[in-house]
Amino acid sequence: MTPNPYAGRLIHFEGIDASGKSRNFIRVKNFISAFHKEQYQKTFFTKEPDVDHPSGKEIYDLLQGKHPTVNIANLHPFEIQSMYFRNRIWHYRTKVISNLAKEFNVVSDRGVASICFGVSSPVEFKPLMGIQEQAFLGADVPFIWPDAIFIYDVPAEVARERMLKEGKVRDAFEKDLDFQMRVRENYLAFAKVYPNCYVIDGSGQPEDIFVKTKEILAPILGLST
Repeated sequence: MTPNPYAGRLIHFEGIDASGKSRNFIRVKNFISAFHKEQYQKTFFTKEPDVDHPSGKEIYDLLQGKHPTVNIANLHPFEIQSMYFRNRIWHYRTKVISNLAKEFNVVSDRGVASICFGVSSPVEFKPLMGIQEQAFLGADVPFIWPDAIFIYDVPAEVARERMLKEGKVRDAFEKDLDFQMRVRENYLAFAKVYPNCYVIDGSGQPEDIFVKTKEILAPILGLST
């Protein structure tokens, strides 16, 4: 991994599904748009997997059981993550690095910490991260590490209740409660191993969670709260 060499900051929002990750990503976007218009013009908001590349659509088709030939249940987790790596390499090359090079901040809904979905335990972080780094190296794309990774933490049972309450159609990762519990533990372990991670309790009141997000994000992006 390479520390970010650019003036623009790279921020990732992470967490298990229904942790509040995407909600706070959107709130940050709206906050900067409303109160920091000049900064907003220099911030690129994005998402992984990126469906502008065919690999992104293929990933979502797999998750939603719509792939014409492949069942996700028949794939090893590392095989699935290799698809994410291919998409991430394209995303970094075409959108992340190009915007950082223009001194834009890049804020992404999901990113490198999503490998937490692809391991059965934290023991597998190192080999899977090594595979990802080699993939970036082979593609001649710098594997730039985020300046901040926000990890929203909620018990899997709370996330399940939120999805049921919202009537959300759950994908392959969201249907298995034991899987979600394991991914949550992986995220907490990831935050202890890798730099620039900030774990935020996502089970409280939405406004309190966003206040905590702003407290951490503001100095990184040079914003007033």
